[in-house]
Amino acid sequence: MSRNLFITGTGTDVGKTFAAGLIVKKLHDAGVRAAYYKAGMSGNERSADGTLIPGDALHVKNVSGIPQPIGEMSPYVYEHAYSPHLASRLEGNPVSFEKVREGFEQVSQKYDFVTMEGSGGITQCH
Repeated sequence: MSRNLFITGTGTDVGKTFAAGLIVKKLHDAGVRAAYYKAGMSGNERSADGTLIPGDALHVKNVSGIPQPIGEMSPYVYEHAYSPHLASRLEGNPVSFEKVREGFEQVSQKYDFVTMEGSGGITQCH
């Protein structure tokens, strides 16, 4: 089981992803098997094939240089740039706390240190 750190902030664009990326980079550069996790992210763009690109996860991966697959960094990726709980309703993909917990536990078993970023507005889990 890994050691874990939770990054939170009081609004959008306060620097949570920036701080998480730097922390993960420092850990990775020190030889720690570091990972990133975020329950849900909204306001993401689509790739040419139509899949959503998890922007915050991609930023952390690019800044830190970690080999962690981007697909295990967040179980919920939404297109609409609203709070994740509102985007989840609009996109018909509600957040399940169980899925978030299971994903976090899987990442925690695979890596030495997990930096988890808080997701603003996830207030309604099923």
